[in-house]
Amino acid sequence: MKRVGSLVVAILALWGCGPKGPRVEVGGFFFNYDGLEYRIESITPNYSEGYNILTRREGDRLVLKAIDKEQDGRVDEVVTGNISIEAAQAIYREGILEGERRGYIKTRTFAREYRTSDGLNDYILATYVLATGEVYNRFSVIKKSLVKVPWDVVIDQNADGTIDKIETGGEFLSYYQNLYAKVLEKGLKEKRIMKSGKRFLVVM
Repeated sequence: MKRVGSLVVAILALWGCGPKGPRVEVGGFFFNYDGLEYRIESITPNYSEGYNILTRREGDRLVLKAIDKEQDGRVDEVVTGNISIEAAQAIYREGILEGERRGYIKTRTFAREYRTSDGLNDYILATYVLATGEVYNRFSVIKKSLVKVPWDVVIDQNADGTIDKIETGGEFLSYYQNLYAKVLEKGLKEKRIMKSGKRFLVVM
């Protein structure tokens, strides 16, 4: 199954290292925002999620560097520069839109997603193996009893079976942990989830 429901952006590749083995694609483009020149660069392996970097230079000096770790269209961290994530996101979003207009953007999907349900909820468990070295699980709970679809989303930051953070949702952490444990157990039985060391990973 493929992960859906989010915009995954990857800049068209400029080079690779062979069609069959591990390969890293790199591409990028410049754009203007409020009279200043910025660059979005994409580093995209064929074996894991890639990441995008937003930068701005003044001569040889790097004055801004922000990272979209999942290529999902959202800035996750500002590494260099006196700027908020929200301000960097506004610049980044404009750059992505400009890239789409110029044909530099393509959509990338991944297969590390496990979907299941019970009488009350639908569940989506997605494993992210980032090129930056991080591995984590995002667990979504979709309540069947509600007409609209307000997804509750929680994060297992180390993919070790323990929920660490609530992104959206009004329940206690223990509520999501209980559901997460049940889904992990079911996925293991169905061989859609594997345990590698201390990590629970959705099978591709």
